[in-house]
Amino acid sequence: MSTAVILINVFTAKPGKQQDLAEVLAEGTRNFFSKQPGSLASSVVVGGDGSKVVNISQWRSAEDIAAFRGDPRFAEYMKTIMEHGTGESVMGHTSYSHTGGVED
Repeated sequence: MSTAVILINVFTAKPGKQQDLAEVLAEGTRNFFSKQPGSLASSVVVGGDGSKVVNISQWRSAEDIAAFRGDPRFAEYMKTIMEHGTGESVMGHTSYSHTGGVED
């Protein structure tokens, strides 16, 4: 089992806002939270349904996520995201992984 903490945010974009939401998430990742202590990796996934956008990130610890969320810039970042849709978060650890024929 991985020791990294996985944060999965699933967003439902307002009608016609899926691509805008994906761009806001990518920009926020590039310019803000990827630079936070403990941030290891992140991906933005655009769903084929025209409404879902998923942000998957790996962090060193839950404490690093809490510190990031405590940054004064986080509230403004979330306000921008919520202009484009709503979302929910799931935080946990990877219990199984399969990559290119290799199991972890």
